Amino acid sequence: MGLREKLDEILPALLPENAESAIKGKELIARVREVLGDEYSDHSLRSQFSFMVLDADSCLARVENGQGYYLRTEGDEPNLQNVFGGNAEGETSLHKAMALAVRLYDTAGQGVFVYPVEGDESWGHPDLVAVQWPAGAWDEEGAYIMEGDAEELSFRAICVGFAEDEDSCRQAFFRALACGQWAQECELLILPGAANEDELTDLATRYGVGIRCLDADEEALAEMPRADEIFRLSTDEARTLLATLPQTTLARPRHRALSARAAAAMPDTAVVLQWARGCTSRGRVESFEHRVAVN
Repeated sequence: MGLREKLDEILPALLPENAESAIKGKELIARVREVLGDEYSDHSLRSQFSFMVLDADSCLARVENGQGYYLRTEGDEPNLQNVFGGNAEGETSLHKAMALAVRLYDTAGQGVFVYPVEGDESWGHPDLVAVQWPAGAWDEEGAYIMEGDAEELSFRAICVGFAEDEDSCRQAFFRALACGQWAQECELLILPGAANEDELTDLATRYGVGIRCLDADEEALAEMPRADEIFRLSTDEARTLLATLPQTTLARPRHRALSARAAAAMPDTAVVLQWARGCTSRGRVESFEHRVAVN
């Protein structure tokens, strides 16, 4: 029996029955370990929880615009979770930068998987993964119906960084490289500062990482709408906002084969691949999933 099947079996007895009594991930992991022991890592359990909350048929639900898990009832519908971590309204520069990054890729027609914004940068996963779906078309209900072969899927791992100084800029580059080694492409989206563009271009050429500079400094970000408002802009409105921000492409990502071996070594990538496989197995991507799926 696989981990998903085990969780489907044991979670109904471990979860509180309503959102008001929701428990945090750390407590849920502790409860699961009391039953399953230490066979699975925290990464594996969290990744599976993330996938389950997006599955309308699973027993696991997560509090909307908040934190905590509870038992899904028949009337519950899967919904977009708190898009930018613990700050639902997204007033910080980081949240706004993340919102701009999402809209940069989803207005280009790509599905965007967003990891939660954490206090510290993660070296176990990128900030976003943009998915190029097989050829298809929208239906009247707002779902994207795939017509092409699932093998046409392409993943671009994206990290967002601030060029506060040359050291932080260099660190942002190598984080993008480390977090994107499994995907066909990886890219660093960097906001202005003290970036050494010559060094970044040399590194990009050597390692095949794409680098895009978005001219949105602290002052420009402060004048922008909140992150949640940017996220909910229509496609045309988002394109208009992005057009006010000059962009420079220092290097384009080098395309390569998807590395299943590298993905397996990074447990946090499993939820992205599971989500994409779930969409392609149905042959359709629901409208909110085409925009974003949140871990």
